[in-house]
Amino acid sequence: MSIGEHEVWSRISDVVARYADYCDHGQWEKAADLFTYDGVFDAQEIFGEVVRGRPALAEFMSTRPRAVAHHPTTFHVDGIKDEEYHVRMKMLVLFDGALSSIDYLWVMAEVGEELQIRRQEISMVGRVTTKSRK
Repeated sequence: MSIGEHEVWSRISDVVARYADYCDHGQWEKAADLFTYDGVFDAQEIFGEVVRGRPALAEFMSTRPRAVAHHPTTFHVDGIKDEEYHVRMKMLVLFDGALSSIDYLWVMAEVGEELQIRRQEISMVGRVTTKSRK
């Protein structure tokens, strides 16, 4: 891995860690700030919605079923196109009564000195129920 590739990987890793932490602690505005101002969250497959813009992203994230924890398992840069990084990430998300494996597809872009999420698409890989619900 070259020095430039290592720096990009390190910066993406930082965004991944902050995203999971902010979501775990209900810090929705901070999570939305990881996106570009006009960022898109495509949750069509899971929630039937596509959301655009930071204020709408924070509102949308705050109204979803609350997860107990987000555990990113791995990510890789799938490609670089037009000065955007295409990132694929796996995340285990623990809910009260279920564990979900979620694929995240990010398009990330340089905004000033920051690497931000321009577009996020999520899709369900699988879900395991951990206890019966009443």
